[in-house]
Amino acid sequence: MNDDTTGSDTAPPPQAPRPRRTGGGARLLVGISIMGIVTLAAATAGVLFFARDGVGLGGLGGGGVTENSFLEVVFDGPITDAPGETGFVMDPADFPPLVTEVAADIRRAATDERITGLYLEIGSVSTGWAETQEIRDAIVAFGASKKPCHAYGETFDNKAYYLASACDNVYLAPAGLMLVNGFSVTTEYYAGTLEKLGVSSQFEHVGDFKSAIEPFQRTGPSEAASIATESMLDSLYSQLVDGIAAGRGMTQDAVRAVIDNPPITPDAALAAGMVDGLKYRDEVREGIAGKERTELKDYHVAGTSSLGGGGKTIAIVHAEGQIISGESGSPIFGGSMVGDRTVSEMLEDVREDEDVVAVVLRVNSPGGSGLASDAMWHDIERVREAGKPVVVSMGDYAASGGYYIAAAADAIVAEPATLTGSIGVFGGKMNLAGLYEKVGITMHTYQRGQLSSLLSPTSNFSDVERAKFREFLEGFYQTFLTRVADGRGMTKEAVHEVAQGRVWTGVQAKERGLVDELGGIDVAIARARVLAAIPEGEDVTLLRLPKRKTFIEEIVEDLQKAEVPAEMMVPGVAEAYGQLFGLSRVLEDGGVAAMLPGTFTIR
Repeated sequence: MNDDTTGSDTAPPPQAPRPRRTGGGARLLVGISIMGIVTLAAATAGVLFFARDGVGLGGLGGGGVTENSFLEVVFDGPITDAPGETGFVMDPADFPPLVTEVAADIRRAATDERITGLYLEIGSVSTGWAETQEIRDAIVAFGASKKPCHAYGETFDNKAYYLASACDNVYLAPAGLMLVNGFSVTTEYYAGTLEKLGVSSQFEHVGDFKSAIEPFQRTGPSEAASIATESMLDSLYSQLVDGIAAGRGMTQDAVRAVIDNPPITPDAALAAGMVDGLKYRDEVREGIAGKERTELKDYHVAGTSSLGGGGKTIAIVHAEGQIISGESGSPIFGGSMVGDRTVSEMLEDVREDEDVVAVVLRVNSPGGSGLASDAMWHDIERVREAGKPVVVSMGDYAASGGYYIAAAADAIVAEPATLTGSIGVFGGKMNLAGLYEKVGITMHTYQRGQLSSLLSPTSNFSDVERAKFREFLEGFYQTFLTRVADGRGMTKEAVHEVAQGRVWTGVQAKERGLVDELGGIDVAIARARVLAAIPEGEDVTLLRLPKRKTFIEEIVEDLQKAEVPAEMMVPGVAEAYGQLFGLSRVLEDGGVAAMLPGTFTIR
């Protein structure tokens, strides 16, 4: 793997004047390509995708904490890492807790005398592996309080069981499914599709492991990409095995044997010691966890309203999604984008707020525009120059541009499964001449200057043009190395050894000096308190940014940022459109990108 997530870093565009045709050409490619795919998919499937699933964690609403009750946490639906990405028809006050808030609530319940135990009902776990680790760590911390924890599920896959195994007891439905069978990773390659469309990809990269361009130029992975992916999977797989072994009191070899020959039936799972009983939901909820329960939505609302806080404030600033120049947003095809201007405004606010004494920057990004990443790096530097320490808390991804902005922080905290690093860049263009010919478009170009067609969307790079563009990439890569070296107290040579576009897990990154500490946002907040010299035990206020939006704001912004009609949202197509559109956003100004190869999903 070598860019294993989905991000990019783009350097400042060349200063020579040029026609701004690249973005339009890329969008034409995306539009025509997707329209064809959509037509075929719609005819085959006849199913349209209009909205996200319902909210998990037990629904919405506010209530109170029941005395001597179990805290009930239901995982069944999307849980977001940053504010403002769910609740299209909800008031901000009714939004379910974020990943980090769920973890914080579970930790708080460990010392809450009103809460006597924890009950997890695990359906669909929508979080990534690092986010799941953050919640699991909180469950382990809850267990240290000696209060009981029970988990129930009708189906346990890798992620669901990894979460459940942190509890004292795990129960499976009598007719349920146990399928803990290890990881599989699939990367899509589009070279064959582009060839059929008459499109030629013209990309250059800096870094032997910077494989983000491979999906557009190859039909399979390079040797470097395979080496990096295998290494990363080894690390993640070890974390899965170690977690289950610790939770279930098994040896690592025993866990590996179970994964290689999974006990798929309920009886087999019970005999293998993977579960403690086969029971129905009501038997676990009422017979084991007890009739008195406080749902997480009520506990979170009650907890939030009673926190109070102190005079000092730690701001938690979220940077979620692919990095772009401009404003943050959530395109209609899914995902999210973090804009440098939006982040700049938030950082300016906390820099000027006298109550804010420290900042925790929550980065959950595969990278994106290098120009935008550098702008955010500068804004973080300004916060530190104002005497306010900045600590980065990494989510599922903080790679390429995501790591670029993290390098400016005083300290970096990552989960063991966080995908990070990917210090490298790429850039280029798509030659759409063949596509234009197929759809009957003809063009005539007038030019002055030997390299005036450098970024033309209708020609391949000449040898001279390719050398000039590579000079641009090499220059930005050196800037990237410098930013990391300065931030991490390393030499550029030492950074280069662990850079070259290679993606590391959080564990691997810590071993190589790219991360300071392993853990979740609670660890980052604790580090920020120390750096801000806040006495132990003194209350602080946590200010989360961006603030959650109202119903009307969500509607207006979604309509303004809609890039593709809803009828095009056939399952599977949204992801492909998102990848191509995201790439066009990064490269439309001739910039340098540092991003992962496509959507990297571990199942």
